[in-house]
Amino acid sequence: MDDPLALLEGGRVDGAFVTPETGLVGLTVWCPGGARRLVVGVGPRVAGVGWALREPAYRAASTHPLIAALRAHAVGRVVRSAHRDDDDALWIELGAERITARVRLFPAVHGEVRVLDEAGAVLLSWRGDATATPRSWDANAEHPHWEAAGEGLRAMSDALAGELRRAVLAKALGALAKRLSKRAEAVEGDLGRLDDVERLQRVGRLLLAQGDRVARGAKRAVLEDWELGGTIEVVLDPSIGAKQQAAEYFQKARRIQRGSAVMWERLEVTTRALEAVRALKAEVDAEGEVVPAALRAWSERAEALGVAKGQMVASRGRAKAAPRRPYIEYLGSGGGKILVGRGAADNDRLTTKVARMHDLWMHARGFTGAHVVVPLLKGAQCPPELLVDAATLAVHHSDARGADFAEVTWAERRYVRKPKGSPAGRVVVDREKVLALGADPERLRRLLAARVEG
Repeated sequence: MDDPLALLEGGRVDGAFVTPETGLVGLTVWCPGGARRLVVGVGPRVAGVGWALREPAYRAASTHPLIAALRAHAVGRVVRSAHRDDDDALWIELGAERITARVRLFPAVHGEVRVLDEAGAVLLSWRGDATATPRSWDANAEHPHWEAAGEGLRAMSDALAGELRRAVLAKALGALAKRLSKRAEAVEGDLGRLDDVERLQRVGRLLLAQGDRVARGAKRAVLEDWELGGTIEVVLDPSIGAKQQAAEYFQKARRIQRGSAVMWERLEVTTRALEAVRALKAEVDAEGEVVPAALRAWSERAEALGVAKGQMVASRGRAKAAPRRPYIEYLGSGGGKILVGRGAADNDRLTTKVARMHDLWMHARGFTGAHVVVPLLKGAQCPPELLVDAATLAVHHSDARGADFAEVTWAERRYVRKPKGSPAGRVVVDREKVLALGADPERLRRLLAARVEG
């Protein structure tokens, strides 16, 4: 038999697979003489055609467009004919009583796969990664027999895909380590505010003792520092009395002290996570052959540490950077999402661009802070525990952080409007509801630990 492809005629296509990183495409066909696994390298990293003993270790999911097209138009159908044309392209015609679909596979460094309907119209055209550096290796040039060529294609595809996926995973772990490192630095910065406690308390004591000497409506006061010697200048709010401001200094010091336990715990959690990510990255970076089972185990561990699945898949071509999200995402009670604005301008984007009219919106009442959105199904009510979780985060991401008691404004997004020309983050709330909230450190710790990376 001159053309090995003729062995497929009369067989039924039982499966299809593709390794996008390398350009390896294959069909499993149950033939009269036994099963045949056709593999075709269409580039840029593998090229050639042959029979493989098994499927490649690294395969795309069923959602890949080529796999979806092959499953829809080839899998389960009979091979009526299989041959090469004058351009050296492989043609597989499918159907029972008549041809219902065709698959054209062109094995080359810059090859192509086409899925066509019975009339010859192209349903899908797929090429490998055009931006990748092509390899000159040709399976058939090195192995004239299809069995050896096919196994060579599969083995090389597995080796290359494994290395590519390892590099992508290492990059994702490096990015996560960088984010965790920045978070640890931010928490350490917050803990640095503990040094302010003694100063705030001292200013409060001095204002309390010398408040009678401060003129009403004064914006500044120079107080005699009995504790450290010399004098200290204090900026005042002219609308309230000095003794009332002394009480506010004491209250701010207490808030910082109360928040320290949460901050220390968050620093510990972040530090542990950072150590685990760095340890895993060291394993991934270590030299040696990439074993599929080890790569799967690394990926599972990476996902558990916070790496999104999409970050562990090699992109085709130069991927565009994911747009920056204007919010931080947390998982609340029952797995419900809670979105927290990152800043004033981000608050506007979250409220006016991201939130839907039937979502729940909230904000710490009377304080500068983040807008918080709870995405809900249309017509659904927010579960009470999720409501309290969101309110807890609204307080935490505001100037009321650490207070024993705070009030949170909430309403459906449809009742929140932004006046034209108003400053960033400023909104007006109609049909406002208010939730009175006491401090709950355990709940806050749970929520901070459930922050979604990204």
